[in-house]
Amino acid sequence: MPSLTEPNQVGKREDLAELYAIVDMKATVFLSRVNKSSKPTNSEFDWIVDSYATPKVSGTIDGTDVADFENHAADRGRMGNLVQVFRRTSKVSRLAEELSDVAGVRSEIALATAKKLVEVKRDNETTLLQNGVNGQVDDGTKPYLTASLGKFIDTTGPTVPRSVPSTVRTPTASINTTATASLAESDVQTVLKSVFDNTGMNGDFVLFSGSTLRRAFTDFTRTGSSAAGKTRVFNFDGGSKSITQSTTLFEGDYGVIEIVSSNFIGNDYTTAGNTGKNVGYLVDMNKVHLRSLKRPTVERFPDLGGGPRILIEAVNGLQVDNPIGLGAFKPAS
Repeated sequence: MPSLTEPNQVGKREDLAELYAIVDMKATVFLSRVNKSSKPTNSEFDWIVDSYATPKVSGTIDGTDVADFENHAADRGRMGNLVQVFRRTSKVSRLAEELSDVAGVRSEIALATAKKLVEVKRDNETTLLQNGVNGQVDDGTKPYLTASLGKFIDTTGPTVPRSVPSTVRTPTASINTTATASLAESDVQTVLKSVFDNTGMNGDFVLFSGSTLRRAFTDFTRTGSSAAGKTRVFNFDGGSKSITQSTTLFEGDYGVIEIVSSNFIGNDYTTAGNTGKNVGYLVDMNKVHLRSLKRPTVERFPDLGGGPRILIEAVNGLQVDNPIGLGAFKPAS
């Protein structure tokens, strides 16, 4: 005898929770920390770099008249970068905004605005933390691109809009190329020593680090001559119910490094199959600035009949005062 069963019912109401969840909490750690400097007044912005002469130890013979004069600007150089326009857009139809009742969404255009603001920040973060992006001039076909932090922390540096003077380029010893799995404390000390040898800087640094590199710092608590023989050492409070295994500060002979994890660092890094998870930029935050012409701004366009439209836009560029004072971890294998 025919009967009604649940799978065959017609007209069942959909059970859709009043919840709209985005499970993605990646933070823009560089943007939140970098100094916001003066607005650029041109698409190309420049700054001057200089260095002191080599110390003289020759002395002067008593009674010698001054016959030769020095050029105090002999080592003066000029660096520069370009702004970049970061843009996201959204359009919502009138029916989608005014009629549809989507679970967890009160306004599609409000949701779009909130999402696109976050995405513009991520676009900024990813661009600034790329490894090898040179500056690029807008020629009507290609857009302006700002040279990335990883390109400044390089033995040659960016070449557009102008080359980095050889006197202030990041030295080879300040860029560690050891495979992340083999990284040792001595490698970090060598990078810090190189920065000190070239600048005299012995202070606080921030290491913007990929997740794999961050783990390598935590693994410095291991000891032993081989991977199989390494023993992890713990400090454990017998009255505690937790074990902590994390390294957020590395104190070396020539400075203290705060390690900050980044999901957006070195996304273009593919050397020998590596990814940005192995990359790290050692930065003195006093030497790096964001030149912002326009912070992320929401602009609403007139509704021409198809529904509300928005533009989210930011315009900025990166200024690295002097790359000789920075370092990096860029594994070659």
